[in-house]
Amino acid sequence: MTPLLDKTSFGAIFLVIVLMPFVSHAGGLGVAPLIFFLGIFGLLLALKTKSFRITGVQLALILFLTWLSITALWSSYRPDDILTNYVKLFLMALVFYWSWPLFEYAGRRRPRRLQHLLMSTSIFGAGLLVIDLLSDFGLTLFFNPANDFNEKIFRIIDAEMNLGHAITILVLLAAPVSMLMLARLPKALAKPAMALFIGLLACATLLNDLSVGLLGLMGVLGAMTLGYFLPRRTPAALLIFAICVIMAAPLMAYFASHYAQNPPGDVPLSWDHRLRMWGYCWNVIIDNPLIGAGFDASRSFDETYIAKDGREIVTVSLHPHNAGVQIWTETGLIGALLASAVIASLIKPVQKFVQSRGHAGAISGVIIATLIISSLTYGAWQFWWWGCVFFAVGTLHLLPASKRPVPIDDAQWIEN
Repeated sequence: MTPLLDKTSFGAIFLVIVLMPFVSHAGGLGVAPLIFFLGIFGLLLALKTKSFRITGVQLALILFLTWLSITALWSSYRPDDILTNYVKLFLMALVFYWSWPLFEYAGRRRPRRLQHLLMSTSIFGAGLLVIDLLSDFGLTLFFNPANDFNEKIFRIIDAEMNLGHAITILVLLAAPVSMLMLARLPKALAKPAMALFIGLLACATLLNDLSVGLLGLMGVLGAMTLGYFLPRRTPAALLIFAICVIMAAPLMAYFASHYAQNPPGDVPLSWDHRLRMWGYCWNVIIDNPLIGAGFDASRSFDETYIAKDGREIVTVSLHPHNAGVQIWTETGLIGALLASAVIASLIKPVQKFVQSRGHAGAISGVIIATLIISSLTYGAWQFWWWGCVFFAVGTLHLLPASKRPVPIDDAQWIEN
């Protein structure tokens, strides 16, 4: 392999990891072009090394994305852009896929520099969040000052949302970074560094009053621990659980529809809105159970309600804030089955990837973080969130490889 290719792949990943704390702090929208950039490099690498091949995961992903594009034909949402969201998602997702082989390639050749860079930038990013939040968004307002009081209010509202995105990105990376610390740092530093990172992240979550981030972090710690002690069973079990969550999404929407009919008064506004969204989607699902209402149809739902604070709010704000509900609402049973097929196609590659307890803990954390956050907040088709997930998958390949044979079941892991 040419030294130029080695340096280029290393340099591309190095640049993206360095930029990630700043891009995340700004709201994360820049993650999509960064991972697209890595995907292009990864695709060129595969062609150069003659390792390009279509996998079962890619085939399942292509089928799912193709169905998404087809459903746009009957969607009530009609964008003015020539390059529509489903076309952009189709192209970007397929390129995103090739980012992880680039991580794998660079991780085999120059792992330590990238490993320490990822650990340090993650702690740095969490520290930035805490400083900004403790200073009432002082950092954000310093670099993006407001001209008057009203503009400052809007700046703070935007900053609160942007930092919420940054927190969820770090929650997504929490397990790989933690397992790297345990594997690479000296024993005297590993656990304190891990505690510092998790502590800063938890503090940022509490300061920003981000319940989704707190739930995600708790889920990551639980899944990471379970994966570490049951490395053979946990990752596959979590993937199967994710399939169950998607297939059972209409059931949750059904119960949410009953909540909306007689909501109690003590539910926080954000959760009240979520439940109303899911309940509204129940009626759409039963009207279009097989093929759905069409890609991005949620953007055209304009029904409103009066919130507890007196504001009139659109019931479904751009998307249902739940990946499973959105998949069923817009793409129906066919879309849910194809999405489940994508997840099912990951089971064998994930089992092959797990070479150590650290690998199992890290990938378990990424799976549960993706599931929790996707089930409670972002839209299922948001490019930047897809890019974040692929970035997290890429970082898994920076974990050190195991030098010991991989036992075939958890009993042998426990004995060892």
